[in-house]
Amino acid sequence: MKNNVLVKIYGRDYLLATEETQGYSDRLADMLNEKLRKVMNGKSELSRLDGAMLVALEAIDEAYKNHKSIDNIRGQINSYVEAADKARAELERVKKESAEAAAKAQAEKKALEDKCARLEEASRLAVQNASEISAGTKLYMDKSNKQTEQIRELNTRITTIEAEKATMTATMKRVDNEKAILDKEMTKLKNENKSLNEAIDKYEKGSSLFMDKADKLESENNSLKESIKQYERENAFLKEKINQLEAEKAPAAKPANRVTLAGISSQNQGNKK
Repeated sequence: MKNNVLVKIYGRDYLLATEETQGYSDRLADMLNEKLRKVMNGKSELSRLDGAMLVALEAIDEAYKNHKSIDNIRGQINSYVEAADKARAELERVKKESAEAAAKAQAEKKALEDKCARLEEASRLAVQNASEISAGTKLYMDKSNKQTEQIRELNTRITTIEAEKATMTATMKRVDNEKAILDKEMTKLKNENKSLNEAIDKYEKGSSLFMDKADKLESENNSLKESIKQYERENAFLKEKINQLEAEKAPAAKPANRVTLAGISSQNQGNKK
């Protein structure tokens, strides 16, 4: 519902139909008066409409720069979101590779342990029958030593994988920390963006009100110009009458009655009637 509020702008009262309160409208009027005073200060050659136009130009420039700043902030937010998505994807990839490597290492370790268990069982049986399979025992020991070396290499590999897993875990923690920082920055930027949008909405409402007042001032200025043209036409008519009277008076020997400008003006008004 619109309210009728009365504001004073540069010495004139204006009745406005607006959805805003009287206090808000007064603050807008004070801001406009302050800008007009700064523009008109010491510049007597400027008309009230000229001052209004300069203030309007300054307001539009400020609104444009605010929109541009918001676009830059939105671009930064999109960059942060893209970085967070890439970090999240990298984290998922690292988790998946780490889980696959750990599962593979555990499977290989179990297979070797099972194989060692089988070899140990075969070795126990071979020892019991050492007198009969001495040659086979030597071959078995060679195989056992080879398997032991393979187990040692596998343990070394598992240790390396565990170290890589720890490194990946540390990297995951670092990515999580960076993501938390990015989330905080994004929240902060969203709040700032919301505040800027609210300020722009208020400013655009004030700018629309100001442009309506500027249009009204321009209309008044056009009326004044039309009045000045009318006055100039009447003044030219009076000058022409004076010249005619002086021409009529010149050849006469007897001095003619003196015609004054006031008399001509009165005659002119009579003719108009």
